Amino acid sequence: MNKLHTLSCLLLCVALAGCNGLGKMAKNFSQVKHEVTPNPVELHGDSVAIAVKGTYPPKYFAKKVDATVTPFMKSSGGEHNFKSITVIGEKSKSTGTKVNYKTGGSFTYSDKIAYSPDMAAADVMVKATGMKGTTSKELGAMKIADGTIITPLLVRNDEKVIIGKDKFERITPANYTGNMYYLINTANVNPNFINKKCNINNKPEFKKLDSALTALNKAPYTLKGISITGYASPDGTEKLNTDLANNRSKNSAKHMAGLFKKMKVKMSPDSSFFTKNTVNEDWNGFQQLMQETNMAQKDMILRIVASNSDPEAREMEIKKMGKAYTEIAEGVLPKLRRSIVTINADKVGRSDEQISALVKSSPDSLSVEEVLYAATLTSDNNEKLSIYQTAQRIYPQEWRAANNAGMVKFMMGDVDGAMTEFNKADQLSANNPIVKNNMGACYSRKGDRKNAALMYAAAAGAGSEVNQNQGFLDIRNGNYAMAVSNYSGTSSFNASLAKLLAGDKDGAMSTLDASPDKDSAMGSYLKAVISARKGDSSGVISNLNSAVSKDSTLKSKAAEDREFIKWFNDPSFKAVVQ
Repeated sequence: MNKLHTLSCLLLCVALAGCNGLGKMAKNFSQVKHEVTPNPVELHGDSVAIAVKGTYPPKYFAKKVDATVTPFMKSSGGEHNFKSITVIGEKSKSTGTKVNYKTGGSFTYSDKIAYSPDMAAADVMVKATGMKGTTSKELGAMKIADGTIITPLLVRNDEKVIIGKDKFERITPANYTGNMYYLINTANVNPNFINKKCNINNKPEFKKLDSALTALNKAPYTLKGISITGYASPDGTEKLNTDLANNRSKNSAKHMAGLFKKMKVKMSPDSSFFTKNTVNEDWNGFQQLMQETNMAQKDMILRIVASNSDPEAREMEIKKMGKAYTEIAEGVLPKLRRSIVTINADKVGRSDEQISALVKSSPDSLSVEEVLYAATLTSDNNEKLSIYQTAQRIYPQEWRAANNAGMVKFMMGDVDGAMTEFNKADQLSANNPIVKNNMGACYSRKGDRKNAALMYAAAAGAGSEVNQNQGFLDIRNGNYAMAVSNYSGTSSFNASLAKLLAGDKDGAMSTLDASPDKDSAMGSYLKAVISARKGDSSGVISNLNSAVSKDSTLKSKAAEDREFIKWFNDPSFKAVVQ
């Protein structure tokens, strides 16, 4: 009796479903059209987005039926549902998109879900369940699109760390400048000349010049030349001052040539080794010395100089000041009767060979710049790291030593070790943009894009590396236009990928052809993808052939890559990927 009752109920439900329109809707479910944009669906950032337009034909949608429509992705790994949408018949009292029975209707829908690797080779499906009163029925399921274009995942983890550059200079200027003072209206060099009122004493000046020339004429110095400028004070006639300045310059050169002779070095005062100049009336020097005095009428005298362009007029006005002029004649003008002698030399530092040897045998004898420079003289990362660790020991407060040790560890794949070193550098040099960039690179390599972006924002001004690192994040986040901007001016795999994802197929190809990756396995693979988007069949096949010939693992990748879905049944394509 119970079995007969159950069977009767089931038959009644089936009959009711048929009568209430659910059965007919299920039978004709294949007539419902679903347009998906894009198709295949694409990965952007960490999500797969879908936009669907569903269209119901006339006399399909029963008047009192509610339908729950759910797009989903079906793969070998399972099903991933997008959100559901409710579509209702014209006489339904539920909330949803209403469809007229007689004329039919449509719905539009968009959603996104988190990407998982099994979605790379999946079908985009839609399923619908109908409900009328308390009766429900599965209306059907069908494939509506392919999934998934995952080309953004081709982006390379090529985060760039920045070195804290050394400031080593093998050749540095080593100059000495001294004075030779002269008695009024004379140009004779007098090493014993003294003027106590002006605190002038040639003896120590000449002694220093002699000592400097001797020191700069032997290793590690190399003499380059001597510059001499003869001066005359701005009193007296113009002709007299011109002759005085000229003769003071010449006689100073003769004196310096005499010093060379004592060192048994032949040097003519007329040779090009000496550069001789003159200042006939040193009004600039006069103004500077006046500024330094405590004279009562200093300001008036300076105004006279500033307001008169004629040197003779200036001198006449100042001489009219009587006592003030006497003070000038005794305390200012004698200091302007001089020649300035500059010995120009270069200090030559240790050779590369010497530095490389000393950093191993006696690193403590090297300056911090020499130790940091020593690391640049080897291509062995283990040796570089050892040198930077030596720099940390000798110069523990030097941020570059820790930063550069971190840089080498990063390049060797030790991201955690690199971050430890960068944190040390950050403590030694707070808010240093180079260090912030490098910390960002570590966060990025570990998959923490949020903290990486914060570090790159703090690294502004550190170099073009920061922009390129941000460009990598832009691709992973789906911000392709920003990625193109941040890779501007560079020719790399990622720069090409950014242009492709932004829709610039020709720009992507030309950028890739100009990059170091143009002939690599992945470079050829990306060229095949670009060709596919351009509809270039021969380009797809030839570039895939090149790619798999260099890396056979790319066969299986290409066989499932939805970029090539139009070629899946092409014999030439099959020949490449099988």
